[in-house]
Amino acid sequence: MKKLTRPIFIILLLIGFNVHSQTNIWDENPSDSQIELDSLLSILPYTSGKEKTPVLNRVAEIYWSIDPNKTIEYAYEAMLLSRESNDKEQEGLALINLCQGYLFNDFYDKALQYGLQSLEIRKDLNNLYDLAFTLRTLGWLYFDIGYFDKALDYHTETLKIHEKIGDKQRIAYSYNSLGLIHERKGDCNLALSFFKNSLDLKKEFNNKDRIAETMKNMGICYRKINEPDSAIVYLESSLDISNEIKDQQNKVHILNELAIVNLKLGDFDKSYRQLKESRSLMEGLMDNKEWIVENDRIMSDYFLAKQDYKEALNYFKKYAEGNSEIFSSNKSEKLTDMRIRYEDERRASQIKLLEQQRNLEAQKKKSLLIGSLLLVIIAILIIASLWNNIKKKKAIYQQNQKLSIEKLKTQSLLRENLEHKLEFRMKELTNLALFISQRTSIYKDLTNSFKSLNSTDINQLKKDINRLIKEYTFKFDFNEDIQRFHTNVETLQSDFLFRIKEKYPHLTDKDIQLAVQVKLKLSSKEIANINNISSNSVEIGRHRLRKKLNIGKKENLVSFLENI
Repeated sequence: MKKLTRPIFIILLLIGFNVHSQTNIWDENPSDSQIELDSLLSILPYTSGKEKTPVLNRVAEIYWSIDPNKTIEYAYEAMLLSRESNDKEQEGLALINLCQGYLFNDFYDKALQYGLQSLEIRKDLNNLYDLAFTLRTLGWLYFDIGYFDKALDYHTETLKIHEKIGDKQRIAYSYNSLGLIHERKGDCNLALSFFKNSLDLKKEFNNKDRIAETMKNMGICYRKINEPDSAIVYLESSLDISNEIKDQQNKVHILNELAIVNLKLGDFDKSYRQLKESRSLMEGLMDNKEWIVENDRIMSDYFLAKQDYKEALNYFKKYAEGNSEIFSSNKSEKLTDMRIRYEDERRASQIKLLEQQRNLEAQKKKSLLIGSLLLVIIAILIIASLWNNIKKKKAIYQQNQKLSIEKLKTQSLLRENLEHKLEFRMKELTNLALFISQRTSIYKDLTNSFKSLNSTDINQLKKDINRLIKEYTFKFDFNEDIQRFHTNVETLQSDFLFRIKEKYPHLTDKDIQLAVQVKLKLSSKEIANINNISSNSVEIGRHRLRKKLNIGKKENLVSFLENI
């Protein structure tokens, strides 16, 4: 064991040097990271106490992209050890590692909790590299849950720090991040300016995967602003680099985007080849459900453009079913207003602390009273001295109370504004659902019309088909409305979904989906059209839902759901 002590000590010193400032694991060579991980795991059993913490943190860091659960496991142990030794630097690192682990597992409330704790510590330590990394991580967290304005604030602050340090490589990353946020917000022209700045800097470092990523983002923006020629140039350049570095995931995304562009340009054969190639590649990728759903949607658009309505409808059904499956297992219940909840928890802690201070002051007064009976002169002096302190503390306490009241008022207004916003979007969502229902009804009518064609005369049959095509062409248009409907349901009904699952854990995903649609005041026919089932099935589902919710025959189901 003694022979191992010195080598381990040397290794720990090296580790301490390497993790002194937070790095991005994706900046590193994966094979090198794996070699380092194997070495760290081999020496971990021989470490203890304060020496063990940086090893645990580095192991947790490397596990981000391999096994997020391992990241949580090792980071949690590092957090406990760092708190025992009062090592704030390692505690801040452990907390952001926990944030990363929970973020990769889509547990956003936990991720936010640990991320904000890390931010407080790193602000106090004022290590700009570490502070920038935590800000960037929180920015991606808010981006992932759709809080784009909040994400923009964090990434802008990150950029300012990188500019202050003069870290060109991470300035390039920040430009790309800001471009993605503006693209999601719908301002592709502004996004392109950030992407161009990012690309110029990335070319200096010849980081090929990063260059390919930014070129792809630029191609998507050019597609969205209807500049197909520019879109193809950047997408194909990104594809060439992805082929060179064998980045299959990026290649799948690019091929889908190229298929959309070529479909708009009328190059159907090329679009179809790209869709098939993309589909073939994604079969070998993990977590490919969203890619497959997107591919089905584009395939439906392709066959619609080719006037092959049977195949278009077939792929659209696949897309709708796949999207519904993703929706049923999504992360909507985790998208509560975490910021408000976290601030409420902090405020509760502050109130508890104030109560403890008041109790302590009461005990002090009692002690002073008893002491005054024994030593009047000393007591008078002590009381006189303490009286000034009490006045100061009282003033501070009153100020804190005032601030707490103002904070509560502000939060109340924020909640009120949020409720108004949600009410508006609920109306939009209901209108969208009705539109989808009407469109689905048109699809059914068209299908029945085709089934009724029984003429044996080829010419007459062609006339009948052309008549139906002309009749129904103006009635429908494939777009992303159904996808937008489910996405809006996911966001707008997140609180309701959380409450109903908590109160009625025995409900199935179908029961919950029906409950949401009933709550939106959709008729049985409209619900049947949206879910492509019969009205009788909807009524059976309603009856089953009432039994599971233990609702009386005379009680209104909609009113009951609105009060959950």
